[in-house]
Amino acid sequence: MLERMQKSIVFRIGVLMVAMVTVAIAAMLSSYLIADEADRDAESVNLSGSLRMQSYRVLSTLLATEVDPAYRVKAQDQIDKLESRLDNAILVTEADKQEGKELNTLYYAVSERWRDQIRPRLERYLAEEESISARELQAMIDGFVDEVDMLVQAYQESAESRVANLRIVQLVALFLTLGLVALSLLILHEHVELPLRILTYRAEKIGEGDFSGEVDLKNQDELGILADTINRMSQQLNRMYDTLETKVREKTRALELSANSLNFLYQMAREINESTHEKIDFQDWLIELSKITGITRIELCLKTPEAVIPYEHVRADYMAALPPICDREDCEKCMSVGSDDCSPDGDQLKEVRFGLLKEGIQYGVIVCTLAPGQNLESWQQQLLQSFADQVTVALSLKNQSEQERREALMNERNVIARELHDSLAQSLSYLKIQVTRLTRVLGREDMDPEVLEEITEEIKEGITSAYRQLRELLTTFRLTISEKGLRAAVEHTVESMQEQHPSMKLTLKYSVTDVPFTPNEEIHMLQLVREALQNAMRHSKGSEVQVILKSDQQGTVLVQIDDNGVGIPNDPDKLNHYGLAIMRERSRNLKGDLSIHRRPEGGTRVQFRFQPDYYAERNRTIMSQV
Repeated sequence: MLERMQKSIVFRIGVLMVAMVTVAIAAMLSSYLIADEADRDAESVNLSGSLRMQSYRVLSTLLATEVDPAYRVKAQDQIDKLESRLDNAILVTEADKQEGKELNTLYYAVSERWRDQIRPRLERYLAEEESISARELQAMIDGFVDEVDMLVQAYQESAESRVANLRIVQLVALFLTLGLVALSLLILHEHVELPLRILTYRAEKIGEGDFSGEVDLKNQDELGILADTINRMSQQLNRMYDTLETKVREKTRALELSANSLNFLYQMAREINESTHEKIDFQDWLIELSKITGITRIELCLKTPEAVIPYEHVRADYMAALPPICDREDCEKCMSVGSDDCSPDGDQLKEVRFGLLKEGIQYGVIVCTLAPGQNLESWQQQLLQSFADQVTVALSLKNQSEQERREALMNERNVIARELHDSLAQSLSYLKIQVTRLTRVLGREDMDPEVLEEITEEIKEGITSAYRQLRELLTTFRLTISEKGLRAAVEHTVESMQEQHPSMKLTLKYSVTDVPFTPNEEIHMLQLVREALQNAMRHSKGSEVQVILKSDQQGTVLVQIDDNGVGIPNDPDKLNHYGLAIMRERSRNLKGDLSIHRRPEGGTRVQFRFQPDYYAERNRTIMSQV
């Protein structure tokens, strides 16, 4: 504890401050004491110096007594004054302070001579008991004055000695103070300023994120402890930052892999949606999948639902040859996801297979061959499984699309057959009957020219009607809906009808832009509108035709065609050219309700109501939830 305290900066600075305060107090006390001792020095020098003057006054009065005896009393008085001054307490005290020194010796020597030698003779001289000549008096007083001079000199030297001591004390205090200040500055420089500068520099570096350096301080004081603490903190922060950077790199890599995987799956899904009716290129997908996962040997075997041998074998490493096992055309075991009999001959490599299975239909398998010691990570497993699901969806959609196309083709062929039966077939049957009549008339001997001409005209009308129906059917069969949708197709139909019949005014009110029709619904609606317009143009004999397409809040769509012509006959089914059978067939396909009747204000109204599949399905869902 004591050793640690001695190495403390605070302790050192405290000791130095105490030392400086001690020196200052000692200097002040010494100065005070010396000044106090020197307080009567001037008076003692003055008193000792006055002894000389008093001695000569005694001499002068003594010499005056020879002329006038009355001066004897005055001389005695001067002798008493001299002795009074010699016995002054100031001189005695100062002399006693200098015991053993020259001043003490001189004072008591002067005092003893005065009392023992000079004063007794002077008093005998005044009493006329002893005769002393003036010269002898002069010599005796001069000798005494010489001794007094030496005493004055001693008092002066004593005073000067105290002043010198005061100077020495002040100088010593000054130099001690300067030494302590210099030592303090040195200690502050070496133990405070330099360490603080190093610590400040290191702190700035730490603030800038540089934790590699260390504070090189070997001090055992507080700043040394602080330096060791900063070094440990810096090391811990450096390790923590390294750990965080490693985690950030791992997270970044994981995010990059996740982003690449999501982008890959997104691009794949978009390509699947865009290429439903086209051949899918699995080679590019496998190459991209191999780059993302880092697995070089990824194989894709595709087969039909009924087959065992794949019809296509795709590899990520398309330059490599197929394994020998694929030459045996024994693919049944490879197609089994849980089988282990698919490894190439001689290879003991781990394989992971992902089946392409959906709704009980197997479209193939994906085989991933791993390098020795390699295992699939969770993200690789998920990505490969997602890829397998996407491939399965692509093949399923393609299969479903082909099936829908086949069904659509069969349905369209059935529609064409019905329309041919309802139009051309009946016209041809009518013509066949007329030809039979013509044959019979020509076989008679009494052939009636009028009957022959009537049959011929009916045959011409039948042929003209059949040709017209054929053109209508061709126009209907060639009918298409562009990417712009049903509205554009209906507008184009109305415009083309307007060009063909400029004398009639056609208007369109289309209010079903927010209804999601299926392609089948759009085709049948367009053909219904076209058939109704053709009938109105050909048979109504009116001047205006209005086409309306709208829907209500329940999702029921209304297709209505009004004209201001002569109106439909009461029994329209007998008139084949109206194509009512074809229109009713299309309404049945859409599960709708078709009605054709006269308008009260004149003309004919064709109305068709149906509910699109989207709204029908939504209503069924709502009813099931209720």
